[in-house]
Amino acid sequence: MVSLAFTWLRQPEYRAAARLEITPAVEARILARAALGVPESSGAAQSASPFLTEVQVLTSRPVLEEVAAGLARSGYDLSTLGPDPIAGMQSRVEATPVAGTNVVELAATAERPELPAPLINAAISVYNARLEAAYRDSSGEAMARADDEVTKLEGIVTAKRRDVEAFRIRNNIVSLERDENEVLARVRNLSTSLSSANDKVATAEGKLSALTESAATGEAVVRSRDDPTLANLEQRASQIREELRDLERGFTPDYMAKDPRVINQRTRLAELDRQIAVQRAASQRTALIEAKQELAGAQAAAARIHGEMASGRQEVAQFTARFNEYKARQEELAKLETAYQDAVQRRAKLEASERARMPAIKVLEGATTPQEPWRPLYWRDTALSVVGSLVLALLAMWLVELFNRPEPQPAVVLIQPQPGALLHEVAPQALGTNRQPLPLEATEPTLLPRQTAFPRELHVDEVSALLRAADAGSQVAMLLLLSGVSVEEALKLSWSDVDLDGGTVRVGGQPGREVRIGSDLRSALAAAPSAAGSGLLLSLGGRPSTLESIDAQILCAALDAGIEDAAQVTSACLRHTYIAFLVRQGIRFADLTRLVGPLSAELLRVYGALSPPGAKVSSTKVDANYPVLRDGDVRASPIR
Repeated sequence: MVSLAFTWLRQPEYRAAARLEITPAVEARILARAALGVPESSGAAQSASPFLTEVQVLTSRPVLEEVAAGLARSGYDLSTLGPDPIAGMQSRVEATPVAGTNVVELAATAERPELPAPLINAAISVYNARLEAAYRDSSGEAMARADDEVTKLEGIVTAKRRDVEAFRIRNNIVSLERDENEVLARVRNLSTSLSSANDKVATAEGKLSALTESAATGEAVVRSRDDPTLANLEQRASQIREELRDLERGFTPDYMAKDPRVINQRTRLAELDRQIAVQRAASQRTALIEAKQELAGAQAAAARIHGEMASGRQEVAQFTARFNEYKARQEELAKLETAYQDAVQRRAKLEASERARMPAIKVLEGATTPQEPWRPLYWRDTALSVVGSLVLALLAMWLVELFNRPEPQPAVVLIQPQPGALLHEVAPQALGTNRQPLPLEATEPTLLPRQTAFPRELHVDEVSALLRAADAGSQVAMLLLLSGVSVEEALKLSWSDVDLDGGTVRVGGQPGREVRIGSDLRSALAAAPSAAGSGLLLSLGGRPSTLESIDAQILCAALDAGIEDAAQVTSACLRHTYIAFLVRQGIRFADLTRLVGPLSAELLRVYGALSPPGAKVSSTKVDANYPVLRDGDVRASPIR
């Protein structure tokens, strides 16, 4: 109660915080010089003193005085800050630099939630306004002169550009590259054309001279491929000569001189040779005429180009003078532009040097009005108070028990006998005198694997009383269970599986197994009503029996017989009673599964504890009839 009272009676405090990035003056100057390409010494910007100085200025008394005046004008009550509001603000405002950065966290605490956020935001605004005022005061006459110089040079450069551009357009000057201007390009093209025309004149003169000399010496100046007519005539003459040579190889000259076909061929050949000579002469004359015409055309083109070049020399001279003047004006403009760029750079350097004296501030996160108290955390402190009180109480209890510890008492081990653990109908044996006494000291419990729990095992007298109290249908089911048939197998039996003459019942379907039945079960089956294809076990009303109906009939018989704990008597009890009866006789477990059906490995392992020690015997040496059925107790009383 004391800790809870202390927790909940504390007055709440509200906190608001903001984050802002401050770039000190030294770093601002470095950034400005880097933008201008001016190197900075490596050790000048390594110190954190400028940044820490600005952090102290942020919470200084002059700044907080302006903050207090602004808050008072806005209607905020500063009486909670004490008689000196400025000192109260300084005690409640904290500026914490973030390690490794230029970020500072500005936080304020107050008893009322509406005061911290305006206080922080007002402090940031006042600090930023003071920086801007300091920058405006530091900008003086130097900046004004620099601006005036840049403005004047900018006007001069603009006017000079307009003048140079107008001169260029007026004189049709494309650029400072001579080859790109029209006049010079045209003159250059005429020179190239004149050179090409002179080459053509020389070529035409050489060709005409060659044709003239060939004609004078009688040489052929025209090729057959150049004249299609001449080529055709020569081809026909060549064909006739080939035919005549073929005839000369097969006939004598006298015969050929008299053969009209040969005479005709020779006449045609002579005519073709004459035509070839005439055509060659005509082609030669044509070639000479063409050569003379080509020479005349080349000479005329060369003369025309030469005349054009002579007329354009004066225009080229005039353009060259204007082009040189244009280049001179461009050089003057370049000097003015250089002076203008220098003035702009000087102004930028001056502005950067002025800005370097002012730290830059950037608000990363503004302060907001807190909705919940910053401290104390009532529920957390309540949990700590409760836990601390409990720990203190446990410590007090431990101290009390430490000094009031009772004397240790010996531990007693109680062993509860398990059903089915002793041999059937065997008297308990006394412990030998040479046995060691059971230890009474407490030992650590040993973790044993969980064992399968057997159903209740019935005594022979209980089985006999149960059979006597049962009706005819219930007796058949009980006798089947006491013969090795499981309740699941008994529910699936039909009258077609029963062989009364052979004294067997086939269970388990195909191939299944045959179970021998005693005289009591045979008599009960013979007396029961049967129908071909119907189930062997029928409940009241003639409907097939179920596991629940069989257990209900067995429970009725157990209640009628007055058996103790009759509610525990079920079909599983009868089957377990019969299997335990066989196991205690030392039957081989392989034969056991053939008599009672398949059993799980866990059941076989548990039933092994009931088997007597030593080698096991075959089923032929074991009495498979339960004692009640063997002694005829059921037959002694007629079945109702």
